[in-house]
Amino acid sequence: MTYLLSVGTALPPYVVAQDEAATFALRHFEGKLARHSQLMSIFTNARIAKRHFVAPLEWFSTPHHGLKERNDLYICSAEALGIAAARQALDRAGVSPRDVDFIVFVSTTGLATPSMDARLIAKLGMRAVTKRLPVWGLGCAGGVAGLARAAEFVRAFPDKLALLISVETCSITFQFDDFSKKNFVATAIFADGAAAAVIGGADWVRRIVPAGSVMLQYVASHSYIFPNSEHVMGWDVVDTGLSVIFAPEIPARIARDMRPVVSDFLSECRLDLSDLAHYVLHPGGARVIEAYREAFGLDEIVLQSSSEVLCECGNMSSPTVLFVLERTLQAKRIAPGQYALMGALGPGFSSELVLLRVAVV
Repeated sequence: MTYLLSVGTALPPYVVAQDEAATFALRHFEGKLARHSQLMSIFTNARIAKRHFVAPLEWFSTPHHGLKERNDLYICSAEALGIAAARQALDRAGVSPRDVDFIVFVSTTGLATPSMDARLIAKLGMRAVTKRLPVWGLGCAGGVAGLARAAEFVRAFPDKLALLISVETCSITFQFDDFSKKNFVATAIFADGAAAAVIGGADWVRRIVPAGSVMLQYVASHSYIFPNSEHVMGWDVVDTGLSVIFAPEIPARIARDMRPVVSDFLSECRLDLSDLAHYVLHPGGARVIEAYREAFGLDEIVLQSSSEVLCECGNMSSPTVLFVLERTLQAKRIAPGQYALMGALGPGFSSELVLLRVAVV
């Protein structure tokens, strides 16, 4: 058995209201993007109230931010946010950084060698013998995949403790001289943030968790790459950093293709859709949430946590689904025996799923 002990989150200091972002976009794209004025409705339809950035809004108003400048900002911000999220998760679990045996670090919006996990081991005061796994390139799906890899480690080693840290700085991928619709959409939804989770093996949990405690138990994970879909989502590496790849077909693909993928996964676990009580889904955007609702026939209450995180934080890529998980737990609507499905989509075009069960330890 493998258990989720805690989730922690962190946000950067610069808060930008959606109407401020819309004013910026109106000024920046005016006369340079076809149907610009009509596209401004994207900012309202995104159902985002505010977002958090690692740089002030003025930073985006100036050109000539090169790859090195952006990456230096990424490293500095990822370290600070990763430490904050990890400390919160460790504190909530009642464990020390030195208790951690395995760290998974997930990110796609910057590069670092030594990888960020090595830096965080030192900064957090973890043991030098801590095993580590840096994961790059999974985009929005990284939070779910990272949780699965951490859970698999402690399932194999039930007396061990794992720490997942997911950090993204999506905002600074904004390309000043790119007046395409995809860059415009990214301006309307992208944000920055970090999340962490502590995952314990069965033997570890029995030692520190009082008998009768209610916890989330990891059941299984599932990965799926949709054929001929590499063009749907990802990044182009350009001289000035990362340039987003968005295909307009993403919501339609979710509405059409996700139900059979999830059904096949549940069938492997000898379950079906009627067994799911909670959906912890990455809110890539308002249209993505609507597509999930259509695919699974869900009402607004079931996806309330996803909608709230989108509204208050925007699309932070990989950490976002962990924010949704944190909010789902805080709502205290889960009950023993219930199943929850975590899900996110990323480059590939790929699906990452994790099945959780509310269990009494």
